[in-house]
Amino acid sequence: MSTYILKTAFTDRQLDILYATGTNVVVAKPTGGSSPNVAWQVFKPMQSNRLSWGEEYGIYASTSSVTNGAVLSQLSSVPVGAAMNKLYTLEPSAVISGPASGGTPSSFTLQNKYAAKDYMTVGLFQDANINGIDILGNALSAAPVLLASTAVMTPFTIVYIWLQSQVVSNTVVTTVTSPMTMLKFGGDTTEISVSYDSASGKFLPSASATQRSLATDFAYLEASL
Repeated sequence: MSTYILKTAFTDRQLDILYATGTNVVVAKPTGGSSPNVAWQVFKPMQSNRLSWGEEYGIYASTSSVTNGAVLSQLSSVPVGAAMNKLYTLEPSAVISGPASGGTPSSFTLQNKYAAKDYMTVGLFQDANINGIDILGNALSAAPVLLASTAVMTPFTIVYIWLQSQVVSNTVVTTVTSPMTMLKFGGDTTEISVSYDSASGKFLPSASATQRSLATDFAYLEASL
């Protein structure tokens, strides 16, 4: 199993501003080729931060709605380590059975047979570690699935990172208020280091971002003199 590491860095001045505005770091992952709609990991940054995760997933079903800010309560689930290329079924009893044949290649598949609701919200969840603290079971995707329909969830090693206030982990986020930076993991790329760039609002490779941040801070100091 591959382990991926994302390192992020901030200057002292940036941290002061983020603290004053209640702004946190948001990390999300897409499924099925679409833009992410769930805040997978949200954390208050320090100068140097380390987010790591392994490419293993769990599957969940929930009655939560896919609306901005909704908390994704996992009412039924398959633990992290669910089998790809196999079919799981949300049974009328609300138990998720499987794995069985009939899945989709390179994806996780769940058929909804839970008749007590017209539709269920289903998705993937994944464990992570942030600055030495294990974060277990946060959802990274959410999609409504009608009764008798099947959800196909294809994970990617791409992550999106941005800054935002009033967003917490394991919730739906459809309103993004700052620039998103896409980072591509996979293959030989198992570790990426970035620094926040105040001028663009994005995360850049550490060397160039640090140079631009220093230039911005110097300009600010000149203007204050």
